[in-house]
This record gives sequence, structure tokens and C-alpha cells, in this order.
Amino acid sequence: MSSADEGDPPVAVDSPALDRWPTYTLEYTIEAIGSDGKQCTMYPSNVDEERELTAWITAEDDAFVPIDEIQ
Repeated sequence: MSSADEGDPPVAVDSPALDRWPTYTLEYTIEAIGSDGKQCTMYPSNVDEERELTAWITAEDDAFVPIDEIQ
């Protein structure tokens, strides 16, 4: 899956940080863990084979906060 596949157009952000740091289109997978949890693994869509095993981050479902709680 891709973050761009969710149906909503990407949000344009004007930030000086975007000029300093690279940006990536992310792919993700969501997997069930046991009977009561999920985890989401995100990784750059264009990662080369050499970095495929190290260019990712995983978070379990209790690490996520509903977006309306942080706005």
C-alpha cells in the first residue's frame, strides 16, 4: 500500500524543514499481531535492495493517536 493510495490528495506543506531534509513517498503494511493488536510498517517506496532490510520503521497500534486529538 502507499500513503498516496488513500483517496485524499496529498497535502502541500510549506516548511523550511522540507528544504533541509529529504522527503520520501512511503509504502506501508498493516499486520495483525496476536488477537488484540496491529502493527504498521512504513518504508520508502524507492528503497534499493541493499537497504531494504534497514530502511523501515514499525509501530504498534497503541503508538498511534487519532488525528483529531492532535490538531
